Amino acid sequence: MRAVMMSSAIAAMTLTAAVAQAAPATREQVKVPFAFTVNGQEMPAGTYAVRHDDDQPYALLIQGSHESVYVMTAPVSSSAAPQDISLVFAKDGDRYRLTQVWDEDGEGVSVVGSR
Repeated sequence: MRAVMMSSAIAAMTLTAAVAQAAPATREQVKVPFAFTVNGQEMPAGTYAVRHDDDQPYALLIQGSHESVYVMTAPVSSSAAPQDISLVFAKDGDRYRLTQVWDEDGEGVSVVGSR
C-alpha cells in the first residue's frame, strides 16, 4: 500500500468498494485504505457509508465512524463506467481527493467543488 501512496505517477485512483446491503440501494459501505479529503474536509482511512439523500437528489452523505460530510454532486456519464460501487480519487502530491462516486448500476456523480 505504501508504494501506491508514494507513487507520483498516479493521477487518479479508483477504489472498488465492498458492499454491505444494510439498506435498499441508498446505502453502501466502502473501505478506503488511505486518508483523503472531500471538499477540503480531512477524512481518515476507514469504512464509510455512502448514502443518497432522498429529499435532495444531488446530495450524498459520506459518514465514517468519527467524521461525516454532505457533498453536492452532479451527474456524470462514461462509456467505461464501473459496474461495481467505486470511489474515484485524484492524487494531489501525496494526498487523495474524492472526485466521483459510482454505483453498481454504472451511474456516477461528480463531487461539486472537488478541484
